[in-house]
Amino acid sequence: MAKKNYEQMSSDILASVSGKDNVNRAYHCMTRLRLDVKDKGLVDIENLEKIDGVAGTQWNGNQLQIIIGQDVDELYDVFCKAADINVEAKVNENLDGEKAKFSINTIFQTMSAILLPVIPALAGAGMIKGLITILTSYCGVSSSSSLITVLTMAGDCAFYFLPFLVAWSASKRFKTDAALAISLAGVLLYPTMTAGNTSGAEALKFLGLPIPFPRYFGSTIPIILTVLVLSYVYRAVKKIIPKNLQIVFVPTLVLLIMTPLTLVVIGPLAMYISKLLVGLFNFLYGLSPLVAGAIIGGTRLFVVMTGMHLSLGAIAIGNLAEYGKDWLLPMNTMGTLALFGACFGVWLKAKNSENKQIGASTAISSFIGITEPGIYGVFLKFKTAMLATVAGGAIGGAIVGMFGGRATAYVNSCILSTPVFMTDGFWSVCLGMAVSALVAFAIVMVLGVGEEK
Repeated sequence: MAKKNYEQMSSDILASVSGKDNVNRAYHCMTRLRLDVKDKGLVDIENLEKIDGVAGTQWNGNQLQIIIGQDVDELYDVFCKAADINVEAKVNENLDGEKAKFSINTIFQTMSAILLPVIPALAGAGMIKGLITILTSYCGVSSSSSLITVLTMAGDCAFYFLPFLVAWSASKRFKTDAALAISLAGVLLYPTMTAGNTSGAEALKFLGLPIPFPRYFGSTIPIILTVLVLSYVYRAVKKIIPKNLQIVFVPTLVLLIMTPLTLVVIGPLAMYISKLLVGLFNFLYGLSPLVAGAIIGGTRLFVVMTGMHLSLGAIAIGNLAEYGKDWLLPMNTMGTLALFGACFGVWLKAKNSENKQIGASTAISSFIGITEPGIYGVFLKFKTAMLATVAGGAIGGAIVGMFGGRATAYVNSCILSTPVFMTDGFWSVCLGMAVSALVAFAIVMVLGVGEEK
C-alpha cells in the first residue's frame, strides 16, 4: 500500500473546512482528528469524505471528528503545522465542547472514558493468564513451578489491584486529586478488608455503623463512585481551607470524611449495584444462551460505535471476579472476526483501488482487534458489508452461546486473545470465530461491495 501523503491530506482537509480561520482548535484521540470549528455551515463534508485516507466523519456539537485510523498521530502533527495550531496531547475519550446533560448515554460515556486507559494493562495480563493455561495444560509445566508462580503474579496483578488503576483513571475523568483517589482504592484493598472477606468475618463496627467486607479486589464500580464523590468533597473542603494551609489540611480532612463514607456507604452500595448488573446479564444469558449470543455477536459493532462496549466491560470484569469465567467476551469476539471477514471480502471484491486499500488496511486492523477503521471505512460505507458483519457475528455468537464458550481473563475481543478462551467450550469459540469470518466473507463475495451506490 502506498505511503500516505500527510501534507496533501492536511491541505485537502483545511480546504474542506474553509481554511484555518474556521478552526478554533485541533486535537486527536486514538483514531480521529477532532476540529472545533467556528461555522459548521462552511464545512464541505462530501468533499472531506472523498479525501484519500479519510474513513468517515461525524459531528459532536461543533466538533468535527474526522476518522483517520491508527496513523492519526502522524497526520495530526503535520496538520497542526499546516494550520498554524498548537499541538496538544492525545485524548483518550470523547470530549464535548458543551456541558453535557445527564443521561444514560452520559453514564456509558463516563464508564468508557474511565476504563479505556486501563484496558491495555488488563489485556496484557489476560494474555499472560492464557499463556499459563497453555503451559500447564498442554506443555507439561508444573503449576507449582517458579516459572508459573512468576507468570501468575504478572497475570493477576492488574486484575487484583484493578481499583488502583481505575482510581487513577477516574481521577482524571472527574478532575480531582489522583493521590487521594488512589489512597481510597487502598482503603478498599487494605489487608483488614481483604482478610475479612476471605474469612467471612462479621461486619466491623464504626460509631455503631456496620462496615461489611465485600470482595473489592477486581471491582470497578465501587472505586468509580468513590472517586466521583471525592471530586465534590475535595472541592468543597478546598474552598473552606485557607490557601496557605491547604497542602496539609485538605488531604487530612478529605481522608477523614471519605474513608468512613467509602467503607460504610459508597463501597457496599456500589458492590450491590455491581452484583445486580452481573446477575441481570447472567439471568438473560440463562434464559437463552443461543439468543443472547446471536444478539451480542450481531450487534457488537453498533455497541462499539456508541462507546458502550467499554462500559459493558464492567460486566465481564464482574463475571470474572465473581465466577472466575465470563461468557460475554467470547461473544464480542465473534463480531470482531465477522468485521475482519467483511473487510477481507471488500479487499478482494472491490474494483475501486481506494476501496481495495481500505479493505486491506481495515482487515488487518480488525484481525488484531482494532475495529474503528473497519467500522467507519467499510461497515458503515457498504450495506452488504454491514449485513455480512451482522449475520456473521450473530451466527458465531449463537454457536458460542449454545456450546458454552468462556474467557478466563479480560482481553481485547480478537483472535490474538485465543489462549484466554481455552476452557471446556474452547472448541466452540474456535468454530464460532471461523464461522463468523467465513459467513461475512462469503456474503460480501456473493452480494458484492456495491461501490456504485
